[in-house]
Amino acid sequence: MNRKKDITSLLITGLFFYRILMAFLAKFVIARFTILGDVGAFLYGLPLEKYGTLPMMLDKFGWKLLFMKDALGVFMISALHTMLRFEALTFCVCSAIAYVGIRRFLLAAESSSKSYLILILLCYSPSFNIWSSIAGKECLVVFGMGILCAELIKFFKGKPFKPGILFFIALYLVMVLKKQYIPFIMVTFSYVVFRQYVKLSYKLDLALLLGMIAAVAVGMYLLRYRLDEYSFYAQDVFRVSARSTRNHVFESQFDFFRKMPYLMPLAFWGPTWSECYKSPLHLFSFMESGIIVLVFLYMMRGFTGCVFRCFRDFYQWLLLGINALFLLLVAHYGQGIINPGAAVRYRTNIYLPVIAVFYIFAYLKERKVEE
Repeated sequence: MNRKKDITSLLITGLFFYRILMAFLAKFVIARFTILGDVGAFLYGLPLEKYGTLPMMLDKFGWKLLFMKDALGVFMISALHTMLRFEALTFCVCSAIAYVGIRRFLLAAESSSKSYLILILLCYSPSFNIWSSIAGKECLVVFGMGILCAELIKFFKGKPFKPGILFFIALYLVMVLKKQYIPFIMVTFSYVVFRQYVKLSYKLDLALLLGMIAAVAVGMYLLRYRLDEYSFYAQDVFRVSARSTRNHVFESQFDFFRKMPYLMPLAFWGPTWSECYKSPLHLFSFMESGIIVLVFLYMMRGFTGCVFRCFRDFYQWLLLGINALFLLLVAHYGQGIINPGAAVRYRTNIYLPVIAVFYIFAYLKERKVEE
């Protein structure tokens, strides 16, 4: 028991140094083979030297700066780079910022189950660590998602939901920098807060969760035109900026919904097999995605049988998890499907909550088997 805890503690600590290595790898190696997104804009977009102090910045842009996703992210990273001066050092600090959220999440999920070790190893995913270690919004979003997932895991383990200032900072960053994740946050944490103060019977709780799923379905139906327009808008933005390597994936009205069953999983996976021939990085991403999905399947083995045998013990997290996964994947789908690079990069933002859901499923199954 103590030996296993020592190993997991060592792996969590080692993750920090592994991430620093990934930051240097991204800066000095990977940047020679591919464009690291819009890193230049984040490093040199709004330096403090140009606009002076924060009050001067606010005077120029107004308080709306604090609620503009692109401007806020660029301001925060470029201000950091202005102070640190060296790009490699900025990458390392960005990596450390994300690590704070990841560590908080892993410590909250700590258990004696073997699924916990798998969870830690999933956090060693190369693409996840590379994209969350460069100068960009990803490091801030991963930090925020880590803090939010930590609170979700605590609630799952039966601890009272007591959000602190770090939780609200994380909530602010994720909701401003990645507005498409607001439905996931609102639906999931509304349930958490409600169940914190209201006790429900099994039937009422089941009805509430099914009602939440129905509400999501109705919401998507009501917003179908806006979601469809957004899919074409994202496709055009990538094409204009020459970042689209695929033909038009959305050609007709409501293709966003019509093609969802097979394009949404692809948006999470990344490159197709035929695209692997275009770049060694695509081949690596394809193999990495395959390993991640195989690990998910391994964690889910036997779970379906447990659900059928003991539905009352699993329904809560099963339905909440399915709802959360769907909202996360839909939010990622519109941009992630445009090209394999975007799929892998933007997957970084939802990676922690996705693996948290599979960890919860595996943990519940292991605990039931032990009983």
